[in-house]
Amino acid sequence: MRCSYIRLLVNDYEACFHFYSDVLGLPVLWGDEKSRYAEFDVRSGTRLALNQREVMAEALETDTADPELPHQDRLAVIFEVDDVDEEAARLTAGGARQVMEPRDWTAWGIRAAHFRDPDGYLLEINRPLIPMVELDEPVRDMESSEG
Repeated sequence: MRCSYIRLLVNDYEACFHFYSDVLGLPVLWGDEKSRYAEFDVRSGTRLALNQREVMAEALETDTADPELPHQDRLAVIFEVDDVDEEAARLTAGGARQVMEPRDWTAWGIRAAHFRDPDGYLLEINRPLIPMVELDEPVRDMESSEG
């Protein structure tokens, strides 16, 4: 299991996008100020992602993300695994609280399952549905150079 993302679930997506891309100067790997999801290169092998909070709650098929929590999630830790179903079974057998069973998220290009840690933080295990390719340039730069 490899930690591949730290995903911040934000209220003001556009302001956060501009903060991380323009103020901190992190290269954008995917997304833009309107996409409600973006990934940034933090040059450590792990990516920082922003996700509009409501989008994640909708994906988990709930408006409050977890009735035991006083508010929607603010953070999700993402682990890339070789086999989502096998790892989900291992975590469940070990006592992890499963939020969403493994399923294909074709719009996101991943197979994923979701869990909660003992303190209620959202954890995602996933693998790409298709092999990932490395881009020579970040998507945002490529799009802005065309226009």
